[in-house]
Amino acid sequence: MSHGHGHHDPSSGGPAADLSRIRLYDEPAAGSHDRLRPVRDWVREHVARPHPDLGRKGAVCPFVPLSQRLGLIRYALAEPPVTDEAGLTAAVAALKAHWLAMEPRDGQHAVDKTIVLVLPGAAAETVVRVHDRAKPGFVADGMMLGEFFPGHPGPGLHNPGFRPLHSDIPLLVARSMVTNDLPFLTERRYPPARRAGFVESFLEHQRSASPDTRARAREELTRARTELGRPDPPPPD
Repeated sequence: MSHGHGHHDPSSGGPAADLSRIRLYDEPAAGSHDRLRPVRDWVREHVARPHPDLGRKGAVCPFVPLSQRLGLIRYALAEPPVTDEAGLTAAVAALKAHWLAMEPRDGQHAVDKTIVLVLPGAAAETVVRVHDRAKPGFVADGMMLGEFFPGHPGPGLHNPGFRPLHSDIPLLVARSMVTNDLPFLTERRYPPARRAGFVESFLEHQRSASPDTRARAREELTRARTELGRPDPPPPD
């Protein structure tokens, strides 16, 4: 598994990545902040714990408990607050740059750092548009960008009736790509060109994934390229 290796320099957040656009808080500070405390509590009491409807054992998000134990989860707010698309786009550029700059930048636990950008007042439609436009750049750098908002219809991987992406307050979450992310990068809701790009990035950044996982990724890449009419052979291992 890639543990942060291969990420670009923090400046790859782009020219709009003004770090001052968002402010980061550790867990204790988030617990003392009126706008962050509800999200911090939701992460602790829901995301980091098992759920009877999840369809598998373990926490709703299996990466969060370790991030918490290591002190590698941060909560962020845009300053000044933003709800418009341009403001959210700038905040997400800052989110990416902050994550890339956050320690540890390599080594065993680089994969365990997480930043939760809290977006009170943002419309779900705006969050979706900004997320959809920004995600390819995150994936290209070996990262994942998650979206959460009230009533999110996205089904659970193990129980289609579960809604793991619902949150009372809109959020965008930056974390490292891991080998278990392949199903989230090959969802059929993505057009084939986007799936192909995602899988190419997965194969680049997850060189230590199991042979079975890499074989599945190459199959998905072949399928996407075939849909595009360009069934070139996938890159060899």
